[in-house]
Amino acid sequence: MFRAIVVFCVGVVLSACGSDNNTGELALSAVQDGALLVDVRTAEEFATGHLPGAINIPHGEIVEGIAALDLPQSSDIVLYCRSGNRSGIATASLSAAGFTKAVNAGAYSALKPVWDAGG
Repeated sequence: MFRAIVVFCVGVVLSACGSDNNTGELALSAVQDGALLVDVRTAEEFATGHLPGAINIPHGEIVEGIAALDLPQSSDIVLYCRSGNRSGIATASLSAAGFTKAVNAGAYSALKPVWDAGG
């Protein structure tokens, strides 16, 4: 339980740092190299716009949703949301479930220009 709390706190702190251009470029590069791109916003938010190639798994369903894809726990997974908060929570949840390469890419609004320029 302590480990889950620590992972959660680290994810929340990192989510505040997840929206700069360097993070967006790293996220784009990871996706171009085969990482799974996951939008953790609601289905309604996803329908209003999302990054090309993203799948939608709401943050509260992330562990079950990724498990349903039958991915190895070492899979590269890039998560984003509206502000970086929910993707931080989702990243922490995946880490607590044993996924070792899930990263919070931050906010959709910060990532979209990077994707538009480089995707």
